[in-house]
Amino acid sequence: MAKKIYERLAAISYSRPSGTEEEKRAGEYLFKEIEGIGFKPVFEEFSYTRKVPADAYLAAVTEDGREVSFYVTGVIDSLDTPEEGLEAEFYYLRSFDDVSLTRIKGKVVLIHDRLSKDEYRKLRAAGIAGYVTTSGTVRDTYENSDLETARFRDNLSDEGALPAFTIRLIDAVELLRLKPKKVKIRLKLVEETVTSRNIVVTVPGKKIPEEIIVAGAHYDSVPFSLGSWDNGAGAVQIVALLEHFKRNAPDRTVKAILFGSEETGLRGSRAYLEAHEDEAESIKLMLNIDVGGSILGKEIIFIAAVGETEGWVRAFLKETGYEAVTFAKLMSSDCANFNDYGIPSISIGEGAPRGGGYMHTRYDNMDLIDEDVLEREAGFLAKLTDRVANSVVIPIPKHIPENLRKDIIEYFGEKKSVISKKPYVPEPKPVPFHF
Repeated sequence: MAKKIYERLAAISYSRPSGTEEEKRAGEYLFKEIEGIGFKPVFEEFSYTRKVPADAYLAAVTEDGREVSFYVTGVIDSLDTPEEGLEAEFYYLRSFDDVSLTRIKGKVVLIHDRLSKDEYRKLRAAGIAGYVTTSGTVRDTYENSDLETARFRDNLSDEGALPAFTIRLIDAVELLRLKPKKVKIRLKLVEETVTSRNIVVTVPGKKIPEEIIVAGAHYDSVPFSLGSWDNGAGAVQIVALLEHFKRNAPDRTVKAILFGSEETGLRGSRAYLEAHEDEAESIKLMLNIDVGGSILGKEIIFIAAVGETEGWVRAFLKETGYEAVTFAKLMSSDCANFNDYGIPSISIGEGAPRGGGYMHTRYDNMDLIDEDVLEREAGFLAKLTDRVANSVVIPIPKHIPENLRKDIIEYFGEKKSVISKKPYVPEPKPVPFHF
């Protein structure tokens, strides 16, 4: 089994971004593997639109009037500048302290890494002209790294977009060394329609077919990454789960879903739920697997459910002898969409040690993938799915607690969140027993 899982992962370890022919080819390979097991998978196609950078320009204006340009890319779904571009003062925002925020009005701001919603609100309130985020490390070279095309996240759209760029960290250092008072920026975005596909497999339940457990993983990657760790490993473990259920039919119905376009905003899982809204009531739990297979690192389980669920998961880890740490929190993966539809989730992943991680880089390949790790992870997924699918009563209540509900709304933004449109219903309290 270990060898077969490894071979399947090797077969799809090539860059397969959302909507590309490579994503389609990987989907067709997984589809055929599932057919070979004896199931009848279904492709469910979906489309979405986004605004991608067609032209992005940033130049430092030195004290003697020279323009020194840097290679940048625009942030997807951000905001165009005027056609001729704009010139503005430049400021390096080292932190979001109160003093710094008084100094950035009307300026183009360089910041570290990604923005939280709260940080973005502060930038908007301060009245900046645009911002630049960084990609990579200070030890990169142009030969060994790639410039990530970041995405303006949906939960920021409530606040309104700004012109935004990404620059390599090594170039950001050179930009700062020039000590420019001003920069010139230009950004043009063009709208494109992207078509992607989910792969859906229904394993009918023997005893309680009307109750559904979803087990899912995404199979796309970011550009320039081979996506072995993130998340080809999860995709092939879902295929291995189907091999398990071909031999061991579950009591409840299990829907195994391979999602397309997770890396561009959890698009596949959102499309599935929008197309199957009538099914949401029947889905009792979502099991997600995102990132795995590396010989380095530790297993991590994210639990988005009522508080007692973490204790149940920890007990199950001890019972099965599986080594993992648990966190009760929302996970930024396809499971989050199920949470937004009121469905609790358990998400299995793998954390890398310092210096051993390579997510969203060209180094996410087969170099550190290990057969035994893949088999161990796939085996635990099968045991966990078996336990909930075959329980007399599912041990995890279908309820989203208030603190998690707030996190979901913050994550998706109030305008786009489904759960925000529904009133909060407290978890039922057990009836006290009196002698």
